[in-house]
Amino acid sequence: MKIKVQVTELTQENLVDLFSCATYGSDWLYILTPKGAYTGTPLQKDGDAREDMWAKVLLAGKKVYACDYSAEDADDHYGKLPHKFDRKEGAMRYELTLDAVKAGLAKAMEDEYACKYVLDLMHNPCDVDYDEADTLMQFVVFGEVIYG
Repeated sequence: MKIKVQVTELTQENLVDLFSCATYGSDWLYILTPKGAYTGTPLQKDGDAREDMWAKVLLAGKKVYACDYSAEDADDHYGKLPHKFDRKEGAMRYELTLDAVKAGLAKAMEDEYACKYVLDLMHNPCDVDYDEADTLMQFVVFGEVIYG
């Protein structure tokens, strides 16, 4: 029997931990913020790390872009998120919203191994490591694990 799970609430701490762990040392993922999406003071004055900025943008109902630098051309994409190949950057840009992150984490809850990672993120965010966060971000961006 399959159980459908919804992730209803994500905190700034959950998002910061997910983004910081998934992007630190990643060879495929980088997060970009559209111009004007972050309305706080400049990062140096506000003390926000990039992950804090990305979380605040999503929690404010705006979007960020997850860039897949392993994509080779406009046909090299996965999942259902809106996407566009950025030739200048050499990356596929996937549009992320808070709802898209929630949907990806709910999809990860259906996976035998990734469900533990979601539970760790929700209940013990500081215990999430790179492999767990990378797996979760692949579910968020692609709807499945593509890169190992």
